[in-house]
Amino acid sequence: MRHAVATLSDVNTSDARRISVAQVLVYELRVRDAMSKPPITAAPTDTLRAVQNLMKARRISGVPISDGDNLLGLVSIEDIIRALDKGYIDDCVQQHMTRKVITLRDHFSLVRAVAEFDRHEFGRFPVLDGNDHLVGVLSRGDITGCLMQHLERRAEEALAHEAALRAERVANDTADRVVVRAHVRTGDYDSAGKLSQRMRQVLRERGVAPEIRRRAAVVAYEAETNIIIHSLGGEITATIDPDKVCIEAVDVGPGIENVEQAMQEGWSTAGRLPRELGFGAGMGLPNIKRCSDSLEIKSDSKHGTRLRSEIHLHKAGVST
Repeated sequence: MRHAVATLSDVNTSDARRISVAQVLVYELRVRDAMSKPPITAAPTDTLRAVQNLMKARRISGVPISDGDNLLGLVSIEDIIRALDKGYIDDCVQQHMTRKVITLRDHFSLVRAVAEFDRHEFGRFPVLDGNDHLVGVLSRGDITGCLMQHLERRAEEALAHEAALRAERVANDTADRVVVRAHVRTGDYDSAGKLSQRMRQVLRERGVAPEIRRRAAVVAYEAETNIIIHSLGGEITATIDPDKVCIEAVDVGPGIENVEQAMQEGWSTAGRLPRELGFGAGMGLPNIKRCSDSLEIKSDSKHGTRLRSEIHLHKAGVST
């Protein structure tokens, strides 16, 4: 079968490719890292007035209704306002709660959670674990607070490494090559991003500019996730040389039927499970393209897909 090939060479750096630390973090962090726990809940036998007082005391706009670990429903501030207007504020919660509740899973990526907030325009989501137990509540404020905490931690780590990096930054263009490699299994969603994190650490220790580290991290994460979701398994390798990092992802099939179509935003062949787990909104190839200085993709139904991305490295004065 004829190979499908897409090539991108000598791409100029643009604003579209600039990746912030926060954008990298929303890929790496999970809902469980940001959610408020244990969740503030009410019982189905409580009155709506009791829930109103709970919202006022805790300064929240919604309360999950639970029986132990099981989520039964939800009461929002709109429900309370309606009860006050229509005079049934002293009724039991179970008579008026929303029973079909949209939830998040604790292993969802934060980037998936942000998409759900934008899609539904809710103030908060109940969070369930793999056993369908209510384990927390996630608000936009929780996501912001979590990102700030991790950004501060990254800044502290950078300061701690700065003195050592300056001492080590006598490295020249003959520095040894470093290879980071990982075998990737299909469906292994919890492992997504591990190679990306190891690669970023190596680049940080070499004094590579933060913006370039972030671009490389996005390429590695998206390529690794594609193998997990869309293939039967494979391998991803990051080869770090003094002047560039080369990220190669090779899988064993079934291949990309139409590479040009796969380059379009939002196009995906992912099934129901990966989408429910917070993956699969697209194949990630547009993100990889934006972050690469050169990109080559070869794919066919017999040999699977081989992706090769290069990112040029430039040394930073100070690592952050």
